[in-house]
Amino acid sequence: MPPINANSSRRPLLRSLALTLAILIPSSLSAGTPPNKTVNLAVGSMPGNIVYLQIDLARALHYFEDAGIDVHIDSLRKGADAANDLLHHRVDFSANSIDHVITLGSAGGNLKMVASFTDLPTVTLVVRRDLRSQIRSIADLKGRRIGVTSFGSGTHVLLASILKKSGYSLNDVTVSSVGAGDSLISAMKQKQIDAALATDPTTIRLLMNGDASLLLDMVTFEETQRVFSGSYQFTGLLTRQDVIEHNPELVQKMVAVMVRANHYIATHSAAEIAAALPPDIVGDRYIYIKSLEHARPAFSRDGLVTPESIANNVQSLITFGSIQGGHAINPTTFYDMSFVKRAQSH
Repeated sequence: MPPINANSSRRPLLRSLALTLAILIPSSLSAGTPPNKTVNLAVGSMPGNIVYLQIDLARALHYFEDAGIDVHIDSLRKGADAANDLLHHRVDFSANSIDHVITLGSAGGNLKMVASFTDLPTVTLVVRRDLRSQIRSIADLKGRRIGVTSFGSGTHVLLASILKKSGYSLNDVTVSSVGAGDSLISAMKQKQIDAALATDPTTIRLLMNGDASLLLDMVTFEETQRVFSGSYQFTGLLTRQDVIEHNPELVQKMVAVMVRANHYIATHSAAEIAAALPPDIVGDRYIYIKSLEHARPAFSRDGLVTPESIANNVQSLITFGSIQGGHAINPTTFYDMSFVKRAQSH
């Protein structure tokens, strides 16, 4: 019997192992395509909040995958928590309102908004239906109890500017933290508050159920002009300056996804948008579609942030007392639109 060659005995095993690995390795990798880049994104709200529709839509339509991004989304109950996660390098992107960029920037932060989601306040001031004959203007709010989502929130900040326009301040009303959704509606029904600042779908639910009526509808440009001059930057995609400097390709991909989502919102009906989203995001389809139709004017069509829209937000924060006035604040330090412009050119 010839001697056994150890090398020849291993060859069938090696061929079998190579075949197995070829099957297990994804075709995209074997073809030389790099794997998707993992990105951690914090969102300053639970899923389904209309002012962060771009995030839900991009995920549902697989825009992140198309861009080669494996996005891990952490939905938080407070916008401040998402912004702090970004500031402290726990994530590299967040979906937030611009006020976090401004307040943290004034304290030495380095956050930037790189794409706009909404460029109007997207907030509605509603009055308890049984008080509508008594509260017919902003001036009639003096001495009343007004609900906001939470103390220091965007709705609280906006209330200060709304009252100032009529010659009043927050000291002239009683502010209550009532949350949003069911908790705000319950506070209205139980007559714990006389008026409230709400966002959709809470606004539509209050109106459709007959629990409240409109006093100021800041989802449109015309109504926003009753308080501010021009647009008012609200929500968008944020990142840090160091991410922009060290990983501009990733920032470009994330921004391109948001611009694509903005375009989809601008070119599709509310019913089509609702159909593209998973049922757990939409909830009651009729309410969601009506809410989206109502809030639609506040969505940015192109993703661009303007100095005017930032200046109005800065002024509202000064009125509220979040930042100090009396010194020049350059609105352009809070955003970077170079990535949006490049995305639009492709």
